[in-house]
Parts: sequence; structure tokens; C-alpha cells
Amino acid sequence: MTNKLKGFVTLLVLVLAITLLFGSVAVGATDSYKIRFAHGLPATHQVGIQYAEWAKLVEEKSNGQLKVEIYPAGQLYPDDKLISAVASGACEMGTVYTFNLATIVPAFEVFIIPFVVEDREALLKIIEGDIGKELFTKVEDKGIKPLGWVVWAIGGEEMGVICDKPIHIPADLKGKTVRSMSPQQAQYFEEFCGASTGMVPGAELYMALQRGTLNASVATLSHLVDRKLHEVTPNICLIPISSHPNILIMNKNFYNNLPEDLQKVINEVTAEIQKKSYEISARVLHDYFIECQELVAGRGEIYTPTPEEYALWTKDIENFWKKVTEKYPEVYDLVLKIQNL
Repeated sequence: MTNKLKGFVTLLVLVLAITLLFGSVAVGATDSYKIRFAHGLPATHQVGIQYAEWAKLVEEKSNGQLKVEIYPAGQLYPDDKLISAVASGACEMGTVYTFNLATIVPAFEVFIIPFVVEDREALLKIIEGDIGKELFTKVEDKGIKPLGWVVWAIGGEEMGVICDKPIHIPADLKGKTVRSMSPQQAQYFEEFCGASTGMVPGAELYMALQRGTLNASVATLSHLVDRKLHEVTPNICLIPISSHPNILIMNKNFYNNLPEDLQKVINEVTAEIQKKSYEISARVLHDYFIECQELVAGRGEIYTPTPEEYALWTKDIENFWKKVTEKYPEVYDLVLKIQNL
């Protein structure tokens, strides 16, 4: 082989090597990742619409590298199965309520223990401050990546107790059967109100109230409208019996294996959606309040207790908090920390 031919072959090998090297980098840079995003709300729900916006923004800002498939209304997994599904990688992403996360991180009980988180201001201080960071660290220790919050169902603002009769003070529930959403709520209704409690799935709530199996339930203004509960329980007393913001969660391994630029896209979009949820929840609350007033006019009322009445709902509440957190003293410490925000 002549020297010229040897030189040509060497050059050709170098060109091919460089092409393969940079070609592989280019292919890697355009890898796509599928995110199966499951949640339990209808696609038309105001929060479901926000999840669709999250998916749209993530796809746009990642230039299509992140492809999101949304499965609303429990199509892929029901709410109570989503944590294990995301943790195992059966789906990459989902949203859960605070009471769902309390099953693996007891500290989340602060959201479901009555009268701990009293209003929107307290809720935002929690999720945007050190307590929110602490809660997310505990979730991540369980192999799940918490991404952010979507705010709605705030106790005392949108959430309270609906009933077939007007409710102003705890004694108004005496002898009633109330649907609670947690053991702590059930204990509160039994001890403070003299009520009995029962549990039925949300899909069966209307019929249970209509038949008188239940007389009252923890619910929101949106439940009165969307589920037509105003037809059977035209009264709601707005008290901070609990607050149920949603938390966006992702499989930790999936998140950690994403390129940093795509992690950044997910984080930035989640932060944007979280901030928007503050404004949306306030606007939607106003709309639901007006609609509920019209729907129950002449039949019931939307009621906020006076300061004197509120004092009856919270009488000796600290001893109650201590009692329901006996199993987890750190939860009681967190409850007191929230009171000092």
C-alpha cells in the first residue's frame, strides 16, 4: 500500500470515528422520555385542567423530549394505589392528596387533623416554607420524588361540613351520622359534637345522604355543585376541618435518570403551575360560592361561624391534638410549630 493510500485510509478512519462520536451525542441529545401521569380527578375538573396544562408546558419546553400521557379519573390507578404505583415505577407520575401521603409519612397528618391549618395564609406558609421542605424530604426518603403542590380544597374557605339541617356550633351535629375522611376527623365529630360517623365511597355519598344513612359529611363547595349534593344537603358550615392540596409526585429513579436540562424543565413548569393554582383556587372559590348561594337559596345556607361560635368548635383543641398524635409525637410538635407560623 502506497504512503498516499495509507494516509487516505487513516483520514477516512478518523472521519468515520468523529462522525460516529458526534452522531451518537446528537442522538442522545434528542432521546425522548414517556411520562404516564395518573390522577383521580375528572379531566374537566379545574384541577384536572391544570394537570393538562402541566403536560402541555412540559412537552413544549422540552421540545418534545418529554412526552406526557395523562390518565384522569382513576383510569390507570385509583388514588389509594397511586403512591405504590409511582414508587414501583408502574407509572412514572401521579398526584395524591395529603391524606394519601399520611399513610407513608405521618407528618402529613397535620393537614387532616381538625383545626390545625386554619386558612389559606397558613397553608401557603407551610408549603412555601421550611415545613414544606421538611415534608418533601420525608417523602423523598420513601423513594418518591415530590415535585410541587396544587392548591385547592382549603378548610374554612371551601371545605367544611354539609348537612341536611343548618350547622352553626358542634351541638348542631349531635345525634347525626357524619361521613368523615380520616380517623382524626371521626374522633373529633364523636367527642366534640356527639355525632356518630360512617365511611362511604365518594361515588355513593349522594345516595347515602338521600336515604338518610348519613345526615352530614365533610365536603367542599365544589362537591355541592359538581356532585349535586346541594339537592340533599343544602347547608354547609365552613370550618377548617382539614385541607387537601394535591402533591405532584414522580418515580425517584425515573427523575434522577433524566438529563439535568429535562429535570430543570419539570421543576420550572411545576413551580409555575403551583403558583397559578393559588390564583385559580381563589377565583374558582368565588365562582363556586356564588353558584352555591343561588342553588341553596330558600332551602339552606352557606355559613361561617362567628368568633364566639368558632371558639366552641376549638374548645380544648390542643388536648385533642395531643391525643390523636400520641402514636407520633413528632406530628404533635409539627402541629404546634404550625400554630406559631
